[in-house]
Amino acid sequence: MAKPARFELGMSPHVVSNQTTRKIMFDVVIALLPALAAATWFFGPKALFIVLISAATAVLAEYLCLKFMKRPVSFALDGSAIVTGMLLAYNLPSGVPLWLPVVGAAFAIVVGKQAFGGLGHNIVNPALLGRAFLVASFPVLMTAGWMAPEQWRYEHDNPFGTHAIAVEEMAALPEADAYSGATPLNVLKQTFDLDASAESARSQGDVAEAGILGERASSIRAALYSVSTYRNLLIGRRGGCLGETSVILLLVGGIYLVMRRVLELRLPLSYLGTVALFAWIFGGSGWFNGDPVFHVLSGGVVLGGIFMVSDMVTTPVTPRGRIIFGLGAGLITMVIRRWGGYPEGCSYSILLMNLTTPLIDRYTRPKVFGEVKNDG
Repeated sequence: MAKPARFELGMSPHVVSNQTTRKIMFDVVIALLPALAAATWFFGPKALFIVLISAATAVLAEYLCLKFMKRPVSFALDGSAIVTGMLLAYNLPSGVPLWLPVVGAAFAIVVGKQAFGGLGHNIVNPALLGRAFLVASFPVLMTAGWMAPEQWRYEHDNPFGTHAIAVEEMAALPEADAYSGATPLNVLKQTFDLDASAESARSQGDVAEAGILGERASSIRAALYSVSTYRNLLIGRRGGCLGETSVILLLVGGIYLVMRRVLELRLPLSYLGTVALFAWIFGGSGWFNGDPVFHVLSGGVVLGGIFMVSDMVTTPVTPRGRIIFGLGAGLITMVIRRWGGYPEGCSYSILLMNLTTPLIDRYTRPKVFGEVKNDG
């Protein structure tokens, strides 16, 4: 007598893929390596140490959390903790002390990830939450650790030094350039302060002083919005966080992720496009005179657009939702840059939009085929 046929039952969706969490995460690690090479070249061996220490701390913190919660400790080696540690380090200035990435990476894993149940359950990007914690807890270290590119080569007596060039020193120059330890966005922020001072002087009847301040702001902006500055921003010869310097190498990593089908382009394109649009509208001294090229190339917009806006866990899953997320993050980034207390708004914009992800997914959910709306 023939045996009855056996049927395999499983929950939908019945989609077969050879992609695994481990493969995806290590693809991201590979994509981040070109930017690490640039950071090491421009900021010296300390940059490499910061990244290695941060990644190792993230893996160790995840291992200890998993062991404490009696979950499989093998999850600590799936690559997600390494990515979190690297992205946190990429959001740090090169002049921070080596204990700072340890504190930030531990907080990112323990509070930002494992406290919510681990990978797939966290509601915000752990690396960005770790950075926000460090900015709130150690604001001086996080905002004063800028070093000029290749400055470490001339500090033979202290290759791990934390010497920084003051923002005011760069703003005082007749022409600003991207070689200063001050970040380009810090310098742009100074021009807005000069504009405000000029307007105040004009309201008090001091027309001569207002003219001097206005001309100074205009000359600095002209230097920032120059071809030479664009070139330096592209290759990475400017002050900034470790991972945001070389736009070209960040794009190389992004192209790799697209080729590996890890990066879906709706999020990065909508985010970068929105930043460019609103940079032109209100990113300058007035309306419709901002420089979108400068704003896209400066700060962490490209780093965030490729590696953090596209986070699979904390961003919408629907196609329309991804576009809405990118639009919102881009708008908030430019609002913070133009009127906020910090010159950069990329990290906070992504964190704020992470909180809206469940709502966006709910209202952009596609209609199920054959679904009948029950009005009763």
